[in-house]
Amino acid sequence: MSNKSLAKAPENLTVLVTGGAGFIGSHTAVELLHGGYNVVIVDDLSNSNEKAVDRIRTIVGPDAAERLTFYRNNVLDRQAMERVFSENDVDVMIHFAGFKAVGESVQKPLEYYRNNLVSFMNVIDLMREFGRHNIVFSSSCTVYG
Repeated sequence: MSNKSLAKAPENLTVLVTGGAGFIGSHTAVELLHGGYNVVIVDDLSNSNEKAVDRIRTIVGPDAAERLTFYRNNVLDRQAMERVFSENDVDVMIHFAGFKAVGESVQKPLEYYRNNLVSFMNVIDLMREFGRHNIVFSSSCTVYG
């Protein structure tokens, strides 16, 4: 049996997108849903708006929108994230829930360390606990001038 035969079809895969209501996260969610994947968005809406999730549903249409689940949670809240993992059979995680404003990071270094490091540690720990090993860690910080 080849590795390809062991792979799941998109409709059988669930992708957790942290920061999924943000600009890059929402565009990623749209593409995943268009590709047939199940998508779970976790976002605390500190740098986004729930209207973005509504727009995702509108863009992808009603059938694909049924494969979208949204949690208004902070990734720093380990208990809330544990619930997300317990309620969803997450196969892959894409982590976009990092702060990225360079100027603000100088003004609030501890908040940035806490959010960007502890949130990532939370999800990595939960992935290990739930036997998940596929993650995309993304940072858009260097994209902006």
